[in-house]
Amino acid sequence: MKIKGSKAVEFLLARGNLPILYWLKKEILEVPADRERKNLKKFAERIRLLEDQLPHGGWEVKNFKNQEDRWAKTRSIIETLRNLLWLYLYGCTYEDQGVKKAIEFLFSTQTEEGDFRGAYLNEYATTYHCLILEVLELYGLDRDQRTQKGFQWLMQNRQNDGGWAIPYRTVGKEELKNRYSNPHSKNLPPLSPDKTKPSSHLVTGMALRALSISPTWKSKSETLEAARWLTTRFFQEDYYEDRREASYWEEISYPYWATNILSSLDTLARLGFLPEEAPIRIAIEWLAKQQNKHGYWLSAVKKAGTQDHLWATFAVLKVLKMFKLLEV
Repeated sequence: MKIKGSKAVEFLLARGNLPILYWLKKEILEVPADRERKNLKKFAERIRLLEDQLPHGGWEVKNFKNQEDRWAKTRSIIETLRNLLWLYLYGCTYEDQGVKKAIEFLFSTQTEEGDFRGAYLNEYATTYHCLILEVLELYGLDRDQRTQKGFQWLMQNRQNDGGWAIPYRTVGKEELKNRYSNPHSKNLPPLSPDKTKPSSHLVTGMALRALSISPTWKSKSETLEAARWLTTRFFQEDYYEDRREASYWEEISYPYWATNILSSLDTLARLGFLPEEAPIRIAIEWLAKQQNKHGYWLSAVKKAGTQDHLWATFAVLKVLKMFKLLEV
């Protein structure tokens, strides 16, 4: 099965901004992109993001009226992750001082146990823990002891079926309600997972993204076992309430955040899974059908504009290329 991508490439070449043209040349067309990479240092959005960085290395949500409430750290962690993903796409590397400062801010949220905490108050925040690991890998920090400590925590906190879940979701709602009616809840230790409960494909997909780009962890049996489990969950509802509906599988977007078919196929391609395998073949066939008559794929980002569609299209082309299915 080959999927034609010439129309999509033409669309990206005609309408893409500088970062998109850089990644298109580098990842899809495999032609020199040195000029684009050099020019990215002057890219306006890259400059703006770095100018908005706070002294501690992170970012805050602009125009948020009450920054003193208990969710302020959560918003800062999330905003920092989003901006680091964009800065990576805008050509930044770990050698950029702004990136180094932001990475240190993320490391400052790591506990002695090894998890990155603060996104869910003092609870284990497995989703954001995985996103932080993914960002660290993108910037080449696999060998950093703190990164490896984060992966070790992740492996120590797997569910019995081989994937992952958010620990506080695995306990009863009444127990959780009583816990947070306690005025001293901020000082309580985090809830441990009930490992007998099923994994969440939302969380497992996010964990696998980080694992699949780690030279240390991508070939481990635990990683491949969890990836195989993920393929059994395609187009089904999650076991937990976070993004439970099956329709979330069909949300195409890039850069990746939560788990969907596109992000999962990217992961599976990196791990060496083959497009002939039934669940993967079905997912690729679904993805191919989403290409519109103009040749590109629509982004599911809220209020998506042309650039969002361009990035989504690039991500689809990249996945098809990794599976050796792209015909340009």
